[in-house]
Amino acid sequence: RLAVETSRPRLGPLSRRTMLAACRPAVAVEALRVVLPAAAATARCVVGVGGAASVQGRGPPPASRPPPSMEGRGAPKERPLCMSNRETRKLVVRGREVPVDESFWTKVADEQSVKDAGLYKNNCENYVGTIKYPIGVIGPLRVNGEHSNKDYVIPMATHEGALLASYDRGAKAITQAGGVTTRIKGRSMPRAPVFVFRNIVEANDFARFAESAETQHTVSELVNTAIDFCKVTHYRVFQTDRKVHVSIGVDTYDAAGQHTALYAGDIVMQYMQENYHSKIPEMYIEGGFNSGKRVSIIHSLLGKGHSIVADVVIPYDVVTRVLRTTPYRLQRFQKMHNRTNEFIGGISCTAHVANGLAAYFIATGNDPACVAESQAAVTHFDVDWIDGEKDVTKSNLYASITMNSLIVAHIGGGMSLPSFKAARSMMGVNSANEMAEVCIGMALAGELSFYSAMESGEFSHAHWSMTHKG
Repeated sequence: RLAVETSRPRLGPLSRRTMLAACRPAVAVEALRVVLPAAAATARCVVGVGGAASVQGRGPPPASRPPPSMEGRGAPKERPLCMSNRETRKLVVRGREVPVDESFWTKVADEQSVKDAGLYKNNCENYVGTIKYPIGVIGPLRVNGEHSNKDYVIPMATHEGALLASYDRGAKAITQAGGVTTRIKGRSMPRAPVFVFRNIVEANDFARFAESAETQHTVSELVNTAIDFCKVTHYRVFQTDRKVHVSIGVDTYDAAGQHTALYAGDIVMQYMQENYHSKIPEMYIEGGFNSGKRVSIIHSLLGKGHSIVADVVIPYDVVTRVLRTTPYRLQRFQKMHNRTNEFIGGISCTAHVANGLAAYFIATGNDPACVAESQAAVTHFDVDWIDGEKDVTKSNLYASITMNSLIVAHIGGGMSLPSFKAARSMMGVNSANEMAEVCIGMALAGELSFYSAMESGEFSHAHWSMTHKG
């Protein structure tokens, strides 16, 4: 092996193809000569003949560098920061003036929104202004996790009356019971490039190459090396007729990871193109296997984003006093509800997890579209017998929820935008793991209150009284 110490700047995007080439023994030494001038600060670049280049060290976040496929394509098209002109009171789109009433200039393109246009340049194209959206809070909610261990006041944005009152009641029951316990089972964001061949024989030959131990190891090392704040968590190969999907999952720490996983998929494609012994007729960065922004069984089972579980035991007196039902009646109704959901072919066996996730995501700056995947969960209620004595008048309630595809972040995307950042400040969270543990606790609170209102017959009356205040 060749090991060289250097303190020069980290590998830049133009050296990634050189890194891929370094995986071929014939060019390993020459590639090393090119890679060294761009190696990581105080990092060690190790190139093994027949192996992958490996660089330990951290540089700027991956978003600051384009993926390899974007190299040489130039800067994106210049767009105006804001299309709303407050001086002329005109909104012009593609040369055509769009008629708006006067309220547009006070409610959407108000002075502050137009002034802040530069804050949103990386988050919204064709920007015209902002909208005001109702935001409330629930809590305090006690969360007992590995990354969270305190009472949280949780911001939630919604215009559905009665929703926050319901989640607040569930949070009250959980907190009076001592809090919800959470555990994170795993964290991974996948991307699945697809490779298309002329027939199943050619596809199967490629699939065997792709799933070989050497290919898996080399690709994983390349991804870990080329992208900052990224660690490969899984590598799976699936053949469907003459197509081969190579799913690579990455842990992106406090970011949600969709962009980082995209760059990882790009590296997979480059490696396959340059190292497979035959020409690959067609390949695409995604062939649908990733199921982005869509519910799917594969991610409900294998995980996407945070795979996390939570449970709580609520004493009999708290169930009767706060939730106004009994543990036995509540778990009986919840199980009937879940069985019906299974009968009709539902993937998510819950009451209304999507409601809470949407409100939480909007308020905190997470991507609301990720509710599609994140709401695939399973809620479970049961009787928790005291000292083994099976007396329904003394039993407590056991409640749990499993969410294997919860996609939340603490940095990146819209997390840095001022309104979202300000809303999150009331929670005092410091990581994506903490965000996830608070989120699943909130989701369980909503399940408890919803099922209780349904079982006790209060659901319709509560909605009417909360949404018709005059």
